[in-house]
Amino acid sequence: MEEFGYKLVDEIAWVKQTVNGKIAKGHGYYLQHAKETCLVGVKGNVKNKAGLTLSQMLFSVRGEDSPKTEEIYDIVEALVPNGYYLEIFGRRNNLHNGWVTVGNEI
Repeated sequence: MEEFGYKLVDEIAWVKQTVNGKIAKGHGYYLQHAKETCLVGVKGNVKNKAGLTLSQMLFSVRGEDSPKTEEIYDIVEALVPNGYYLEIFGRRNNLHNGWVTVGNEI
């Protein structure tokens, strides 16, 4: 992020759950990964003009092939209205209008 002129300011964690509300087990080398992280970076002197109070934690059921939860797109778009949006490690089922999505399954 810094290499491209962005400053890391926060992160959002999506905790994956089973349909029974338990934390879903995932893959991992040392630990089972039950969450995904969205890094929030800014370029320049950007303030939270909307006065948003959004949570950094999302809890939602993991779908088949673990697509990202829809709430993450809403949060990012609320933080940066009319912004430029990039998703890496995306899949075809994650495509959204106004977003650039890259990944080896696109």
